Amino acid sequence: MTFPLQELARLIAPDAPLVGAVVGVEGALVRVATERGAVTARSLDALAIGDRVLVRHGMATRAPVARHIYPV
Repeated sequence: MTFPLQELARLIAPDAPLVGAVVGVEGALVRVATERGAVTARSLDALAIGDRVLVRHGMATRAPVARHIYPV
């Protein structure tokens, strides 16, 4: 059984991080295109349009990128 307050908190800020790309920047706020649609999040990093980011708890941080590429 879930409590209504827990369900509301889950809907407002889901626990799973979202991966997306920055499509708009307004000061500390960035608009991120994700698989679920556009999300507005705060960022402490200097982000530019096209950067891949991870959105967790309303904060956007740079997504880790591969350092090595191996041919298959």
